Amino acid sequence: MEDSPTLLTVEGLSVSFHQRGNFFDVLSNVHFSISFGRTLALTGTSGSGKSTLALAIGRLLPPEARLCGKITFCGKEIQNLKKSELYRLRGREIAYVFQEPMACFNPSLTVGAQLLECILLHQKNLRKFQARQVALDWLEKLQLPDPIRSYRSYPNELSGGMLQRVMLAMALCNGPKLLIADEPTSALDGKSCRAAVEQLLRLRSEFSFSMLFITHDIPLAEYFADEIAQLAKGTIWSLRPAISQKTFLP
Repeated sequence: MEDSPTLLTVEGLSVSFHQRGNFFDVLSNVHFSISFGRTLALTGTSGSGKSTLALAIGRLLPPEARLCGKITFCGKEIQNLKKSELYRLRGREIAYVFQEPMACFNPSLTVGAQLLECILLHQKNLRKFQARQVALDWLEKLQLPDPIRSYRSYPNELSGGMLQRVMLAMALCNGPKLLIADEPTSALDGKSCRAAVEQLLRLRSEFSFSMLFITHDIPLAEYFADEIAQLAKGTIWSLRPAISQKTFLP
């Protein structure tokens, strides 16, 4: 099988944070790439820099962070993009799923209103009733038991597993090329974790997006990914093909 073209390339990426007059390194000289339709699992212990790397790709780091190196996505160097170009890129071509679904929602708005806003922001050709149907279709794709009721619910009215599905719908509804999933199953129980992983596998197969899948769970990484990168002390120590496994223990 021929190699797929490269979607994302990270070259010599270093990130440091300014504190009390000094810069403290979090990432140092990180290199990797992700091809179209492929999944790279990024593993490592807490504090190794996994989430910082995820945020750096979309230029979501706080102002006190200093970034060096080169991040290329679809032939464009992300660090050179204007703010208006970054806004179009995030959510449309690069989407995120985070580990704490409740923290990602506005508690005063229904999940439907927030999903609708996400769709209309990036698909300006749609009218509101069309965007609402897109939202309901995605809630159905994510197998919410009652899509209309879920659409009308507030975040606190849904379980953690259901909110994770809504967050995944928000990430995928605009057809991104790359999904960055930062510990998306860590807040879920065993049954919900397994369901979330199987849904991700099904959707990845159906819509052919690439993934950066961040996890500390090695068996899960082996089961889910094509390649595994191990991050330790801010740098990638190993990059290897995943060992195909039929099952994993969440």
